Amino acid sequence: MNVSVGRTLNVCVPKIKKVPSYNDSNNSACTSVKYATVPSAAYRSYVNFTGNAPQITKATVVTTNSEDIVLEKTENGGYIVEPKTQTELIYGKDAAKFLNKTNKFEYDTQITFPKKAEGSLIIDGKEIKIKENSTVLLNKGSEAKVKVGKGYPQVIMTKSDYAWYSKYSNSDSQPQNLKDKFKELIYFNSHSYNGEFKANMFSKDENKNNAIVSKLKNSGFVSDRRNGYIKFNKYPVWNYQKEQLKNNGFNEEELAVIKPVYEQVRQTKLDTKLSLKGRADSIPSETVQKLKENGILYNNKTHTDEIFWKTNFESEQHLRDALNSKNIVNDEQNKVVEAWVKNNKIGYDITGLKFINDNAAVYCLDDKINNWSMEKSCWLTNSTELSCRKEGSPSIGTSIVQANKSEPTPMSKLRKGEHLHTHPGREDKSQTELYVVTSGSAALTVVRNGVPQIKILREGEMAVIPPNTPHCVNSVMGEYEQVVSQIPSAFQYGLAFKENYDLPQGYTEEALEEQARKELLSAK
Repeated sequence: MNVSVGRTLNVCVPKIKKVPSYNDSNNSACTSVKYATVPSAAYRSYVNFTGNAPQITKATVVTTNSEDIVLEKTENGGYIVEPKTQTELIYGKDAAKFLNKTNKFEYDTQITFPKKAEGSLIIDGKEIKIKENSTVLLNKGSEAKVKVGKGYPQVIMTKSDYAWYSKYSNSDSQPQNLKDKFKELIYFNSHSYNGEFKANMFSKDENKNNAIVSKLKNSGFVSDRRNGYIKFNKYPVWNYQKEQLKNNGFNEEELAVIKPVYEQVRQTKLDTKLSLKGRADSIPSETVQKLKENGILYNNKTHTDEIFWKTNFESEQHLRDALNSKNIVNDEQNKVVEAWVKNNKIGYDITGLKFINDNAAVYCLDDKINNWSMEKSCWLTNSTELSCRKEGSPSIGTSIVQANKSEPTPMSKLRKGEHLHTHPGREDKSQTELYVVTSGSAALTVVRNGVPQIKILREGEMAVIPPNTPHCVNSVMGEYEQVVSQIPSAFQYGLAFKENYDLPQGYTEEALEEQARKELLSAK
């Protein structure tokens, strides 16, 4: 059913069919569940795909014994992929059908549009276009319409979080590690959101990098900032900036090195305006006027209910130093700092953010970066992002990896961090991972009964990786795309949710890659 902009939305509550749970800490117990079984068997490269699979043709839970579990479909045409949180995944035509009938989302919902998929979000009388490689985050209870224009989306709904799980926040009521991570991200984001970047980003060749930085400084294009960062003095569109650089003696080889860094930093600066905005009534009006007169706030005259900071401060002390220099001190200073702490968003990852309101957010992978390294990120959403203005961050994270490989290619060559690993499975810490291959084919390495094996995932197949299951993407082939989700996303907990797993004696990565190559070619 189509819904026009501004129309009152009818309520259609999605139903999640409850299915028996599998044991996520001891997979050998899975054989007691009545399912059919089958025998076992950061980098991002954009390609012109011919199209993705229209539906999931096989959905299995990978176990550490000799058999996988085949999942049964729910009433929505999806699958319960994490029983304890009753998280349901729906993909392809079934997802489009579900979205067509749904006008109110009963659970926190993530809707991902991978390669060759587009649509729109209608909420609060506005229609927001959704391009490929994007996701929509909707709060529990949101009244909205998500239309599918073309291609095949993925819907993930989670009914509840684990009891032990704390969402990412700067709240004093949160555990210390969450507050520390928030403050750590404020530091990094304050630079990138101001258009600042480390001086070594242009090239891994130190001499080449230093030569470009020196030439940019001597020509007046960049200047030094705090803590070893530099910044372009102006951020016009690249074509204009390129002409200015050419006029100052930069050759084509140098321009090719400068362009990706410049465009990435410029886009990040443009996309994160939200972090500079706050409520005007959070600071006394006379203080607001003083902040404007002293160049700490923009002197905006149109949006009088909002304030706009001129700088993303890296810490409370950075802000206090600026206020002290303008003789804004004591109680007046404390009120400004209190408002900044409450309103600032730079402790979140908001790169790629295209829309946000009290109940929804839209992110695009094309403009996502790793906030710590300033490199391109494959994570479309994670637990350090804003899911809406009203509440904190999403509890499910999703990444997309794409490549075009006519021959089997080890994933470690495409994504250096891909090695055999496990995610924890305890009462106080647990994580499940989902692999959906929407195009091409993949070879997973999984360890069963202590023996590494290759499991092939063809286009349209999904594998659920329970906690404590050693696994990795070994190799991929074709117009490849994987959509991988983690339940829950736990970036705020650092590296505690991923542990490397050593291959048993007698096995090598090279031998497993050769086995994966043979099986991918035979499955072609």
